[in-house]
Amino acid sequence: MNPSPSFIHIISFSILVAFSVSAQSITRISHSYTAFTITEKDLLPESIAYDSIKNEFFIGSTRKGKIVKILRNGDLQDFILPKQHGLWMIIGIKADVERRNLWVCSSGGDNLEGYRFKDKNEGRPAGVFKFNLDTGKLIKKYVLDSPGKVHFFNDLVINKKGDVYITHMFSEPSIYKISTTENKLEKIFVFDNIKYPNGLALSNNESKLYVAHSDGISIINIPDYKIQPLKTPENIKVSKQESIDGLYFYNNSLIGIQPDINTVQQFTLDKLGINIISSKLLEVNHPVMNNPTTGEVIGNQLYYIANAQFGSFNDDGSLFPQEKLYETYILKLILE
Repeated sequence: MNPSPSFIHIISFSILVAFSVSAQSITRISHSYTAFTITEKDLLPESIAYDSIKNEFFIGSTRKGKIVKILRNGDLQDFILPKQHGLWMIIGIKADVERRNLWVCSSGGDNLEGYRFKDKNEGRPAGVFKFNLDTGKLIKKYVLDSPGKVHFFNDLVINKKGDVYITHMFSEPSIYKISTTENKLEKIFVFDNIKYPNGLALSNNESKLYVAHSDGISIINIPDYKIQPLKTPENIKVSKQESIDGLYFYNNSLIGIQPDINTVQQFTLDKLGINIISSKLLEVNHPVMNNPTTGEVIGNQLYYIANAQFGSFNDDGSLFPQEKLYETYILKLILE
């Protein structure tokens, strides 16, 4: 989500390919297909998760504070009701299919209908919620709510043991962990000079945790939690306007979704996984793109939210009327 605590957007990154051709200089590259659409125009969705056993998708809404489920036959239903169990905006979500859990990052913010807290007065609450993936029953929630502190849980990733790593974006940018053994929210890493940690990805051997942030991508080595930058050629831009929201590890590469430049790119890594050696534009300026956010890698395909529509607010803070909004598009890309 957005680097500004007072308004919610998505951080993004622009990237130049190996031939030094910038994504911004390319009018359009179109490799995506429409996977499905959601007719509820005012969801303002940020996140998507997938249950590979039941072939069902879950979409999190920042506007409604709810999660909808798309059944295998295409039917849509509310899985978690608006603001149920104290939910705020739904940010990152992930399905732990083996353990039948749905993990949800939820944070306060202006996108949420009816939200009135002011950061400087009440602070901003945030929590990680653990739901039963089959029933939607709340299993446990882990909440940070401190007056004057701006908490914001952004994205998460789950390792093979079921441990969950979470980015905390604003007051004290950091990484939290919920382990299967301790079952509590534990702060494991605090960033010194990095702002707005966002998307997370684990290497295949789970020895490296890749963290997208406003100044690029960093690597946190596991288990000693030492940090190092992901070395990036000068012609590949992964910071500021070009920063990444959704980040995914795939075949010794990273897939990055870059909202501010309407781009999806693939970054090939060296054998050690500490250098980007090339990049490839997968999608640029698809006609339905309006704040592409996060996705889910399923086999050799990336399913991703193409139009979160986070800029669809009037000056007085009210949401655009329905006739100025669009149905939600979930696009899919074939990955090499």
